[in-house]
Amino acid sequence: MSDVHPDPRDSIIGGVRPALVLLVAFTAMTVAYTLAVTVLAMVLGPASTADLILDPAMAATFSAPEWFHGRPSAATGGVSGGSNLGPTNPALAAAVAERVAAVRTENPTHTGTVPVDLVTASASGYDPHISPAAARLQVDRVAAATGLAEPTVRDLVERSIESRTFGIFGHPRVNVVRLNAALRSLVAAQQPRHEVGREP
Repeated sequence: MSDVHPDPRDSIIGGVRPALVLLVAFTAMTVAYTLAVTVLAMVLGPASTADLILDPAMAATFSAPEWFHGRPSAATGGVSGGSNLGPTNPALAAAVAERVAAVRTENPTHTGTVPVDLVTASASGYDPHISPAAARLQVDRVAAATGLAEPTVRDLVERSIESRTFGIFGHPRVNVVRLNAALRSLVAAQQPRHEVGREP
């Protein structure tokens, strides 16, 4: 029988070594993945991300009748977040009912159903997108408030619809920040014509 006894330290090191290898490997993969996604975003992403969020403060400037309105927001103090109210919460039901009534009051020519995205907040509170149906619902109000022809405003909405990402992800949508920027330019282009028409 051998008198050689295994060193307890060898078993400890042997047990810890796989954990250290996994820790290093996962850390390296995490860093590599983060760098790869960042590079892809810089190469494939838009030059500016200013219109990829709808800050609640900016949304407040779009609350007048002449603008297209975005989704409600539960974000507060510049902190992204939802309302955290479940679908059976009475407070959520009351808030949605109040928003539906407000949408109908603001858009009296609309007699159909109200798109859900106009009366519910997004998870982040900064989503700049609304559905095409939500944008079309507001066309009559925006046209009346800006003095633009209804077909002109409707055409602007149709041209602002973004298709599914890569043709398969998500749903058709309208970026309300870009839509209102295009609307502002359209109104500004129309004003000189009206002013010239009023000159004696």
